[in-house]
Amino acid sequence: AVEQLPNRPHTNARMPPPSRPPSSACSAAHDAANVPCLLTITSLCVAGLVGVVDPLFVTRVFLAYMVIDGAWIACFPRAVPSAARVVVIHHCVALVLLLHVVTRPDRALETCRNGLVEGNTLALILRRRAVRGTFSHGVWHALYVSTLVPVRFVWQPYLLWRFAFVVTKDDVFWERATVCGAQCFLLGFNIFLVARRRLATEKKTT
Repeated sequence: AVEQLPNRPHTNARMPPPSRPPSSACSAAHDAANVPCLLTITSLCVAGLVGVVDPLFVTRVFLAYMVIDGAWIACFPRAVPSAARVVVIHHCVALVLLLHVVTRPDRALETCRNGLVEGNTLALILRRRAVRGTFSHGVWHALYVSTLVPVRFVWQPYLLWRFAFVVTKDDVFWERATVCGAQCFLLGFNIFLVARRRLATEKKTT
């Protein structure tokens, strides 16, 4: 007896390639590099605020980090979980503020004030790399959640008010608009960051 194989429809249509998730190795390498960098920058910002480190030096270190990290993400978008283009734009806008401070060294302390947000970013990365359900994940989660609103939605909006009515109040219009516009974008990025994570969480639960 000859075994007959079931008829299968023949088609020349090509199936679309499956969407590729972010490379875990690339993302892990980027996170591993960012942890010491952001820890250093956050510490420098605190040290600058208390007068231990020159705030202009902090600004230059911060600027170098933004250039390198922005180039990294632009060349390797999988270094971040999602929205790589938005993150690159965020870095470019942050560079606008940092370059403004470089041209106005008397405002270098504003870098330290604005840079405190990187402490929250550091907690976010550490939470992402920790294994769910472990003690360390709980610690980083608590640190991220407890600093999210105070830093991103209270402190940074205050800095926008400070830039508009204290720091740049006597500047020419274009300079004032540039600084305040850049800070407005950073606030919008904060909203985008939280909204994106909330949507991702809802998709996982549905």
